[in-house]
Amino acid sequence: MEIETCASGGGRIDFGIFQHTQRVWLSDSNDALERSRIQHGAALFLPSTVTGSHVGPRLCHTSGRMFDMEYRAWVAAQRHMGFEMDPRELTETEALALKDITQWYKDNRAWMATGDILRLDSADLSVVAEMQLARDGSRFVVFSNQLDSSAQINSRPLRLTQLDPNAIYAVHLRNRDKVHSLSRGNPLLKSQVLQVSGAWLMAHGLNLPYAVPSSIWVIEGRKLSL
Repeated sequence: MEIETCASGGGRIDFGIFQHTQRVWLSDSNDALERSRIQHGAALFLPSTVTGSHVGPRLCHTSGRMFDMEYRAWVAAQRHMGFEMDPRELTETEALALKDITQWYKDNRAWMATGDILRLDSADLSVVAEMQLARDGSRFVVFSNQLDSSAQINSRPLRLTQLDPNAIYAVHLRNRDKVHSLSRGNPLLKSQVLQVSGAWLMAHGLNLPYAVPSSIWVIEGRKLSL
């Protein structure tokens, strides 16, 4: 039997509680936008493997807001993913999206469980971004979460961290099919896989497509060579 300590029901989320529990629940809010901020803060202390995060219902019972399935599922996939909703409410489109993102989580959870969560600095205050880096440095995933409308006309590049500056990485936008019609620029990630050095990714950074509020860009990278 595994035991989860709850933010409100258990009242404790600290290192000491792990003598008695295997998992933590950060907040009774299942609002995906609120959980993005909560998870980002908790990443200073807690690895993904012990941090529960669930795909909630379309209508959030704690905030009254509604989010599409892609947003809810990608927020949950950043931590120990689970489901907390009535599957009978799913439309066919939602079910397909949930299946796709859940499979992505299953394919990547092993290395994410032992990797580092690195909080990235963003010049845009409406963006919360993080990078999960495999322990051996062979791969990473970046989540760039657009919480609100940006106050910037042109987005600034998102710089990565703790990569091998001399290595070459293949980088692609996992969910490029979600590029919005308002994204009129042509950053290379919209159409191709980049092959760039770790030094370039850390010094210049990635130019991402325009993002609408409550959406996430998922960028995957693999080390190719030294």
